[in-house]
Amino acid sequence: MNETMLCYIPFVGVIILSFACLLYAFGGRSGKWKRRFIGSLICATALWIEFLLMGLFQWVMLVIYPLTIGAFSLGYGSEIPFQKVVKRTVIVAASLFSSLGICLLIGGKAWLILPVEVLIAATSIWLGVKNPIQAAPEEFFICLFLWTPKLMYPFVGNII
Repeated sequence: MNETMLCYIPFVGVIILSFACLLYAFGGRSGKWKRRFIGSLICATALWIEFLLMGLFQWVMLVIYPLTIGAFSLGYGSEIPFQKVVKRTVIVAASLFSSLGICLLIGGKAWLILPVEVLIAATSIWLGVKNPIQAAPEEFFICLFLWTPKLMYPFVGNII
């Protein structure tokens, strides 16, 4: 696979992820099923496609979908700041659980991405608690923050 193709794969992954983030934000307005089931399926699909194109897909990776449904189904709202932090931290932990599984599965340099993902996830907690922007775009970006690092895992340590 040439370097140009290697550039297209994450590009396609981010485009697919953008649709999932849109559904995540729409699900925050009404119809939670959009976020929980469709948005999570699209997120997982973006990652599966990348792993497939990189020749690293394993059937056990299908578990990413139910894990994402669980993470996307957790509540995060509260008027009490401490409760917001706790709820958002649980969501982030649920999201990072699938990344931990990916690291265990593919090993190697994947462990170098996990701290980056944790830092970005912590940033999403801060943004979710402080709410510096309106809720709808904030939800889009939180989904994007939690999922963009996952799209890096298929490229770890692979020279094709």
